[in-house]
Amino acid sequence: MSIAAILVIGYTAKAQTVSFGTTGGFGHSYITNTDGDGKFNPMWNAGVSLIYSTHSNFGLGVDVKYSAEGNKVDYISNNDVTTHVKSVVNANYVRVPVKLIYFFSTDKRAIRPKIYVGPSFGFFAGGQTSTTIDNVTFKTATKEDIKSFDFGVTAAAGLNFKVAPRTWLNTDIAFYQGLTDITKSNNSTQHNANVGVNLGLLIGLGK
Repeated sequence: MSIAAILVIGYTAKAQTVSFGTTGGFGHSYITNTDGDGKFNPMWNAGVSLIYSTHSNFGLGVDVKYSAEGNKVDYISNNDVTTHVKSVVNANYVRVPVKLIYFFSTDKRAIRPKIYVGPSFGFFAGGQTSTTIDNVTFKTATKEDIKSFDFGVTAAAGLNFKVAPRTWLNTDIAFYQGLTDITKSNNSTQHNANVGVNLGLLIGLGK
C-alpha cells in the first residue's frame, strides 16, 4: 500500500465522529382516507439517537423511539337518523427511522443547518380507540383494526447548535408519510402520517 493511500485512510478515520444521545418531539398525527372532518391530534415521541458523520457535510443516523400517534375525526351520519360521531384512534409504535443527512456547513461551525430523508420502520405497540355516538362512548383495542407493522418515509429540515465541545442540540421539523396500508379492513386503504418538531441532545463518543 502506498504512503498516499495510508495518509488518506488515516485522515478519513480521523474525520469521522459518532454521537449518541436522547431525542423527543411533539406534533400532529393523522390517518389518511378516513371519514369526517379531521381534528388536531397531539402526538409525541421519545427515545435515543445515534449519528455517524464526517467533519464535512454527510451523516447517517438512526433513532429508536416510542411514538404515540393516531387520528381524531368528527362526522355527522345521516342514515335514517342524524347522528354525531366522534372517533379518537390512539396508535402507539416503536419507530426506527434511518436518516441520510446532509449538513450545509462543517462541524467547525457553531450552527449546522441540515436536511435529511430516509425510511422509517414502525412496530405497533398498543393503543385504544374511542368512538362516541351522541355522547355514548365505546372503547376497543386499536389492534383489532390496525396491522402490527408500518413502513414509510421521513423527511426533515433543521439546525444543530454546538452548546459545548462535542455536544450538540439537534432541532428539526419532520414530516412522516406511511407507505403501507395499516388497516385490516378490505374496504379501504389507509396510511399513517404526522408532522412535528423534534429536539435532541447528542454527545460525541470517543476521543
